[in-house]
Amino acid sequence: MLPEPVVNRLRSQYGVVSTAQLRASLTPATRRRVVGHPEMERLSPRVLRHVAARRGREQDLVACAFDAGPTGVLWGKSAASFWGFGRLRSRRPHVAVHRSNVRGRRLGEVHEVRHLDDRAVTTHHDVPISRPEDTLLWLAGMWTHRWGPGGLELAIERTARTVDHAWRMGVVNGTRLHELCDRSGGRGRSGIVVLRRVLEDRPPEYRPAGSALEDRFESMLPAGLRARLERQVTVGGADMPVGTVDYRHRERPLAVEINGEAFHTSLSDRSSDASRYAQLVEAGYAVMVVWEHDVFHDPEPVVAALLAFEREPFEPRLIRPTRAPWLFW
Repeated sequence: MLPEPVVNRLRSQYGVVSTAQLRASLTPATRRRVVGHPEMERLSPRVLRHVAARRGREQDLVACAFDAGPTGVLWGKSAASFWGFGRLRSRRPHVAVHRSNVRGRRLGEVHEVRHLDDRAVTTHHDVPISRPEDTLLWLAGMWTHRWGPGGLELAIERTARTVDHAWRMGVVNGTRLHELCDRSGGRGRSGIVVLRRVLEDRPPEYRPAGSALEDRFESMLPAGLRARLERQVTVGGADMPVGTVDYRHRERPLAVEINGEAFHTSLSDRSSDASRYAQLVEAGYAVMVVWEHDVFHDPEPVVAALLAFEREPFEPRLIRPTRAPWLFW
């Protein structure tokens, strides 16, 4: 039977444990029993694996981070993958170290990084890893080098999408991203120009769209109209809010709901939505319902309805610029 502290680590670390962790928590005699246990196998001189643990990408990433030594952290594409905001793959996991005395073959690709300090490193599921905002800066640098000076706008677009995805997940926020840019000034960090361009339109209080559908909705709006819509706002009275709407007009009491057909067309969904819209109208809002099909294939009636709403006298009501999907069935 393995000691309980080792079992707990194996459960939280995808079935692997480092010899450094064993030295820190076990007596020499207990450590020898764990190393020689029939259920444990060596992946490297610094990493052990439980033979029953399911193999997978996460286990490979954790093992490589531990194998890099006491200063090793997941880095680059591997860090983005482990945080969950990058569908990025490399043939071997990438780890970074400030400096290393470890010699011989490693489980992953090891990079010595001069700006690897306490502000750039954290832990995620007990695994040392570069902070998400530093990972985003690294990705911005990677895309800058990949596409060169002529591909700067492409690098900015790709970085912006990834920043919004990470921000939407809650693993980064505006304060930390802007602080990173401030303290990276003058250091010549690769990708800093691209990240700063991305953050020009994303102040610390910025809220990214809640979905790719909302991203598409924003892209179809004229710039001035887009600026007058605030994303993901809780509306209703302070003591009894109705809920969070996809967009609220900054100057007039209008709530805009962007509905995907997969989750808003069943009978139960339609009943729930109708009740919600009635509550919003009762609270003094006009409610505009925009459907997925219109966002992707017929945006003109939606834009026209929004502009008309701004011109017309206000009245709390339900606004449907186009017909609901079930009316076409």
